[in-house]
Amino acid sequence: MSHAIGVTRLERFIRSHDIRPAHLADFAGISRQHLFRVRFGAAEPTRPIMLWITDACGRLLKRSVRVSELFDLGDGER
Repeated sequence: MSHAIGVTRLERFIRSHDIRPAHLADFAGISRQHLFRVRFGAAEPTRPIMLWITDACGRLLKRSVRVSELFDLGDGER
C-alpha cells in the first residue's frame, strides 16, 4: 500500500517535544530509516512498532504516552 509523504501525528509529537529522532529510533529498537518512513507516512507501522515507539517516547519524556497521541488509530483501537 502506497502512502503519501507528509507530516504525521508522530512527527508533530516529535517536533513539539523536541525529541531527537536518532534517540527515538535507538530507544525504540528500530532503524533510523524505518522511523523516518513512519514519521512521514511512507510506511505503515505495525502494532509492535507503534508500541515500541510509544514506549520509547514515554521513556525519553519520563511520562506516560498513549499510542493515540502518536498515531491515528482506527475505531476501537484507542
